[in-house]
Amino acid sequence: LLYFCFLFMNFQHYLFLFLRYSWLIILIMAGLLAATWVWMSHATPIYSSRAVLEVVVDQAKVVNIEDVQEKRVTGLDSVNTVVQSLTSNTILLAVAKATGKAEQWAKENPSEKLPTSMESELAESMRKQIKVQLRRATRLIDITASETDPDKARLLALEVWKQFTEKEVEDRKSVTGGADKFLVEEVEKARVSLDKANNAVADFRLKTQGGVSLDDKDNIDRQRLGELNQAVTKADAEMAVIKSDLDALDKIKPKEVAEMLKLGSVAALPDVKELRTLLQLEEANFAKATERYGVKHPKYSAAREALKSIEGKMASAVSSAGDTLRQQYKTAKEAVAKFNGMLEEQKKKVVELDAIAIPYRQLVLEAQGKNQMFVDLSKRLSETKVTSGVEKNPYRLVEEPIVNPNPVFPAKFKFMVIAGLLSLMLGVGLVLLLDRLDSSIRTVDDAERELGFPVLAAVPEADISKIPQGGTCMTEDGGSAPAEAFRTLRASLSLLGEEDQRRLMLVTSAIPSEGKTFTSINLAAAFATQGLRTLLIDADLRRPALSATLITRDVRKEESFRGLTDVLSNLCTLEEAIRPTSVEHLSLLPSGRRAPNPAELLSQASVGKLFQKFIATYDRVIVDSAPVNAVSDSLGLAPQTHAVVLVLRFGKTPRRAIQRALTLLKKSGARMAGLVMNRMPTNRGAAYYYYYYGDPYIADSVYGAAKQGKKRSKKEAEAEADV
Repeated sequence: LLYFCFLFMNFQHYLFLFLRYSWLIILIMAGLLAATWVWMSHATPIYSSRAVLEVVVDQAKVVNIEDVQEKRVTGLDSVNTVVQSLTSNTILLAVAKATGKAEQWAKENPSEKLPTSMESELAESMRKQIKVQLRRATRLIDITASETDPDKARLLALEVWKQFTEKEVEDRKSVTGGADKFLVEEVEKARVSLDKANNAVADFRLKTQGGVSLDDKDNIDRQRLGELNQAVTKADAEMAVIKSDLDALDKIKPKEVAEMLKLGSVAALPDVKELRTLLQLEEANFAKATERYGVKHPKYSAAREALKSIEGKMASAVSSAGDTLRQQYKTAKEAVAKFNGMLEEQKKKVVELDAIAIPYRQLVLEAQGKNQMFVDLSKRLSETKVTSGVEKNPYRLVEEPIVNPNPVFPAKFKFMVIAGLLSLMLGVGLVLLLDRLDSSIRTVDDAERELGFPVLAAVPEADISKIPQGGTCMTEDGGSAPAEAFRTLRASLSLLGEEDQRRLMLVTSAIPSEGKTFTSINLAAAFATQGLRTLLIDADLRRPALSATLITRDVRKEESFRGLTDVLSNLCTLEEAIRPTSVEHLSLLPSGRRAPNPAELLSQASVGKLFQKFIATYDRVIVDSAPVNAVSDSLGLAPQTHAVVLVLRFGKTPRRAIQRALTLLKKSGARMAGLVMNRMPTNRGAAYYYYYYGDPYIADSVYGAAKQGKKRSKKEAEAEADV
């Protein structure tokens, strides 16, 4: 709030500051816009083409086999993984080879073969041309390719999709193919073993002519023996299945959670089953939260965090599945060994009861076990083949790339707008910097606020080349704004106090070239035109200028030409030194001959007596003295005058110089009347600098009418009649 209040208070200052330097801002903007246009005219156009890939989440389950799952891409992490895979070095190098870019790079090599060291550079070059981005709050992935030819851009985007799908198919085959090969080998082994067992049973039957009768105890023992044999068989089958899944698991990358879940042993783990149930529940909750709430809603964030937590747990559980399966394999192996031991003990019991039936029944049980193993492995192999056949590709191309005839670079309208804004900011910044570095006084308010003295008049810039020698603004151009400013200065000085306290005035400045001589002449002329006998004294003995302004060169070269230095040196009388001017009632006391010791001359006690004579003879005495900061001449004269007027130049005189001059005058005992701001701007916004609103009024005044002489309009005449 304070910042905006500050801007509001300084709004007018900055408004006219920008108006003043508007040419600079326009120049910078024109230059930068022209440079931008030239650059865009010579820039190589870039075209783009986009393909849209959809990650399919909810696929229908076409088979219902226990512990067999389809490949499904779920969760934002999985989708982001797909985005990263699309710009992997493998895909990009394959695209480069398919589109011929690899051959182009190879031609630049002396051997015309792409070395391995350049593959990373080629992939990085392709990555600059291909941009893959996930659309927010969707499962759509944009594949945007850029090229200097629109047809090549389309082919490049399409090739990224083709290479990605081909790699997915190859990866899927490599994972499932390893597991199928192992299961086929195990099924063949089980079949051969089953055939041997069946043949052995048949041969034994031929030898023994059938079975042997057993009592009830023998039946119980044999039943127990059968149960143990089945347990051993089942444990062997489980161990084989676990071994198969372990071999397949070793070929799957750690981050491919979906591929791991395809393995029955992994999916059957209790932790995995429980987490899958929780994952499905959290996915449903997240989907509801996505539909009902925005992305910034707490419930949406909570649902997303819950889903990420379950997905993280799932990934952790699946990543540790290998250790669990190895532990299960070890446990199964120990169980087989244990069951074999128990089976041997049971066999001994059966042998004791009926040694004759043992060989036959052992063969039968062994054949049954081999048959069960063969059935289990065959079923597992069938399930794996069916699953591989029904799996669908979870990625779908929903929008094919098209040829875009309009280039995306350079975007002329966008770049021109940006260049315009940047150049405007640069121009404004430069103007503010110039204002910051400017230590001069530019407004009446600033002068009165910072210096502590009133501004008696603000004199606009005057064209002194139109004023002939010996003339003044008051006499030659009485209707001008500078002449009116000196009338204002005359009125301000006339209000200082009693008549005896405002007759002798000193005009000085802080530094040279501020316009103090111009101010002294026109102020004296202003008093003279009022009918007051006025004396203008050139007390700037070091660089006198009044004589050159009011007196011709021939007169100044006369032997009888005298001035202030001659009077102070007792070389002539006042009557001999004072000369009349072309302005009625105005006399001039020139500086006289150049003196080697001006400071000593002006500090004599006779100067005060001389001033008293002037006061007794003239109504107004104006003393033009040297700059305060340059020499000490004015500091000796200032205390002997009734009022001191300090002239400062708009936009030039530094604040510190003015403040130092005021401090020196104060220490000398001078009575400050106020300030005169000289050479104020007359362009647009000048009223801001010195509160001058009277141009039309001056133009229609007596002074203005005398000089302007232009024909007034009917409307102006009617307005004057109304007054």
